[in-house]
Amino acid sequence: MSRLIPALSAAVAVAGSLLAQNVTEPAIFASAEGGTTGNVWRAGINRVQCFYDTSNFVGQNAGHPITITNLDFRLGGGLATAITTYPSVNIYLQNAATDYLAPSTTFATNRTVAFPTTPNYSGPITTVAVPGTTPNGFFISVALSTPFTYIADNGADLLMEIEILSAPAPVVGNTISAGFVAATHACNSIRSVGSTAALTGSASPFAPVVRFTYTESPTSARKQLYGSGCGSAGQSFYEQFPGSTNDLGGKTVTMTQNVNNGYDVATTVGATVVPPVSVALVLGDDVVSASAINLPFTFNYPGGGATTQIRVDSNGSVLLNGTTTSNIGGSAAALLTSVVHRLCPSMQDLDPSSGGGVFAEADPSNPTTVYLITWQGVPCFNTPVTGLTSTFQVALIDNGTNDSVEFRYSSLTNDSSSNTGIAITGFSRGGTAVDPGNRDLTAGSFSTSADRPALALNSTRSVINSTVNITTSNIPPTGVSLLFISTGQLNPGVDLGFLGLTGGCNAYVVLPEFLSFLNIGTPTAVSSVPLANDPTLVGIQAFCQSAALDPSYNSFGAVVSNGLKLVVGDS
Repeated sequence: MSRLIPALSAAVAVAGSLLAQNVTEPAIFASAEGGTTGNVWRAGINRVQCFYDTSNFVGQNAGHPITITNLDFRLGGGLATAITTYPSVNIYLQNAATDYLAPSTTFATNRTVAFPTTPNYSGPITTVAVPGTTPNGFFISVALSTPFTYIADNGADLLMEIEILSAPAPVVGNTISAGFVAATHACNSIRSVGSTAALTGSASPFAPVVRFTYTESPTSARKQLYGSGCGSAGQSFYEQFPGSTNDLGGKTVTMTQNVNNGYDVATTVGATVVPPVSVALVLGDDVVSASAINLPFTFNYPGGGATTQIRVDSNGSVLLNGTTTSNIGGSAAALLTSVVHRLCPSMQDLDPSSGGGVFAEADPSNPTTVYLITWQGVPCFNTPVTGLTSTFQVALIDNGTNDSVEFRYSSLTNDSSSNTGIAITGFSRGGTAVDPGNRDLTAGSFSTSADRPALALNSTRSVINSTVNITTSNIPPTGVSLLFISTGQLNPGVDLGFLGLTGGCNAYVVLPEFLSFLNIGTPTAVSSVPLANDPTLVGIQAFCQSAALDPSYNSFGAVVSNGLKLVVGDS
């Protein structure tokens, strides 16, 4: 550490006082429309516990100590505010005692601070008019009388508990923007609709979209990830279509397995949708088929997947390896973090309960080698009804162990009044799938391969009198990596393609570095830097980036990570 102090102190200054900042949670809806719920700011009394995963804050560079001072709630997209006053509301903030994915239905179990306790806000709340845009404005603003300090880096999720103790005047409710798939949107809730005295509630993933305004100590340790690493490859693929825009009608998307454990994907003009001859599945709005559907052959797909059964999600996807709740899409994460493997001809908010039908049957002309899943004349969920419908088909084609898939589109509409009509077409095994980025499926053929995440860099926070552990992840099989710690930052990065480091590799730090570590090992390597208990270190900044040998990726034979900014602090 003796080398760290003189090298950095000459190059950086102590940070000054920081202005109020904000983050919107769940982070996935920071600038996008979510789902909606009328069961939070409703026309009556209510208790709702809302859980927000630490990743929402850490991913927005707010994992360090922040003091939350204000809460804003977003109205549902396109809606007008019902102006009303809630005369008696309590809001509590604290660390959650349970993980957001598995909260207890017993309210007390989820709290780290037992009730009775002092609310962070207690008093009336009046709604205000917002523009009615999508996403909409924030129609409720709550200045906390007792601010709350939250440290997401410590690992506990944030719990926000709302008590509406008396009905609003006038007695009207408001439909708010909300997360709606817990694992995808990193939020959850437990609620007791119509009661504030009940000791238990029911689980609902519809946690409000909230903007948290906060301040931070100018002496707290902070870290910031910036830029992105290179070296990634994705097995998944998708195209995300904004509402009422897609170009797949009258086309066929064909997926053929390749030797790289992925799909070769091509889109051609023309589509032969085989009319269904069986009885439609019993699928209403937002429903996954209750029973598994048997296939006449074993269907193989990339990543070693093989199944003789499928399930069908009424919202435009086929589930290959089990069941889960219906998913109306809205973001790439809805596909990439799915808990099951999905083929998605058009994952969006479809509503077969309002018209048309969904069918699953063997192809009458090829009953042992082709299985068809068809959405015929199905409208989107719409308020008001537009009258437009979609007819498209998934064909699972048996080719021994090299099975293929066709998405066939007679017509395709994505005009739902939820999710701003966003539709997603693609394939993913979900879980922790690498995001390959949005593709234009009609721009030409392409190939996918086995998932390979980009070289990544992260760390613990740089608090004095502690050791900073800087971790390089996703190191290629060569196992050789190098960490650079510099006094200078490049943000945005400098493209290193002129050196042969092609494939999206960028420099994010200024060389020469003042400190470096050669690491041997894969897939991760940790470099440790001890910090003395010395207040003069507070405010010093350092910029970090890793590189690793990878002859297979480009002519230079290396990949580089994202950038990492560290600010030394006392907490």
